[in-house]
This record gives sequence, C-alpha cells and structure tokens, in this order.
Amino acid sequence: MTITLLTLFPDFFVSPFSMGVIDGAIKNSSIDINIVNLRDYGDGNYKKCDDYPYGGGPGLVMTASIFEKYFDKNKKGHTVFFTPTGTPLKQSMVKRLSDEDNITLILGHYEGIDKRVEELYVDECISIGDYVLSGGEIPSLVLIDAISRYKNVLGNALSVLSDTFEENANGLLEYDQYTRPPSIKNLSVPEVLLNGNHKCIDEYRRESSLIKTFNYRPDLLTKIELTKKDIKTIFNYLIEKSN
Repeated sequence: MTITLLTLFPDFFVSPFSMGVIDGAIKNSSIDINIVNLRDYGDGNYKKCDDYPYGGGPGLVMTASIFEKYFDKNKKGHTVFFTPTGTPLKQSMVKRLSDEDNITLILGHYEGIDKRVEELYVDECISIGDYVLSGGEIPSLVLIDAISRYKNVLGNALSVLSDTFEENANGLLEYDQYTRPPSIKNLSVPEVLLNGNHKCIDEYRRESSLIKTFNYRPDLLTKIELTKKDIKTIFNYLIEKSN
C-alpha cells in the first residue's frame, strides 16, 4: 500500500520511519511512504501556506489553496484528516484501513485547516483521543504504526492475533506476560506458566485477562458475553481482594 502524508514538516518523520515496525514494513515493501511538503504548493515567493482566520481570532489557518493545488495534480487515495471531531480510532478501523491500496493523510497544523478542504477532499475524519496536539504528525505515526503490524513485520504472525483489541482477544485486555528469570526481588512467575500444561495455561491467561480488564477497563466487560466461569473468576477475585 502507499501512504501519502501531506505535511508542513517533512523532517519530523526522518527518525520514526527509520526504526521499528514502520521501518520493517517499508523495507519489505509492504508500505510505500510518500511524504509531501505542502510548502511546495504555497502561494507567492514565500510559499505562504496559512493566513489569518476570517472573523478574527488567534493563530493562523492552513489555506485551502495549497490542498487544491496538490489534489488537482495528484491521484487521491482514501483521504484521512486527523481532527477532534473525528471518529475515535479503533482496532477495527486500523484493520480496515490496512486493506486500502492508497491512503492520503492530511496533517493539519496551527489552528487547523480551512473547512472547505474537509468538505472537498476528505473521506474520513479520525481522532486519536480527547486532548490537544500541535498537529497531525503524531496521530499519523500512531495510525501508520498500527497499520504496519498487519504487514508481516513481526517475528511471529500470531502476535498480532492475540493482541489487545484484536478479535482473538475476545474483547478483553491481553493477559499479563512474563519471561526469564523465573524470580526477581522475591517476585516469581506464576507456577502454572512453568508446568507445560497448555490447558491450564490457557485457563490462567483467560483469568488474567478478565481480572486485568475488570481493574483497568471494566467498560469492556459490558460489550462481551461472560460465561458462568468468567463471572465466578471475577467474584472469587473480589473475595480474595477484600480479605
């Protein structure tokens, strides 16, 4: 797939794209990154890309003309704009977008972009959370990193399937993980993970996921069908916690 980023700050991506899963996806040709410097489409000798907002107010607004010049000359993929008014990013959206052949990401800055850009060129608006960032560069990294995990960059393909928010996670947070050594500072790995009994290990991991979800994201429990055994697990945990 090709991912095109429309940005005023192309140098922002030099380091993030040179490591980790994004770098892996680029190297195995699963993803082709096309970074477009919007200043190349700016107006006048100074390549102006922003102006004062109509009606007054603080800050500057990215002009519609720079996007008009770009889209008039270039193929438009499925175009995403990062904005607080967008749909909150979910794993199901990441998976859907990972199947696109071409995605164009509009990365706003300053006080945002001229509303007409959204009306003319944007197919989908996405938000990565209820907080304020200086621009769309960081949200774009979040999305591209998440997409890259579907592009054969992990050592074990099953890692993706068992991650939190994936379908195989059954709506629960991922269970607690441990590795060597078996004991450190009087904290030991649960014995069940060391005995090689995979049926017991699966049961333990289900219980771990349930308790973790109950403690940190209880809202997720309302979206799944709990078995009698699941309810008993939570009930026993509460009794143990109260003692």
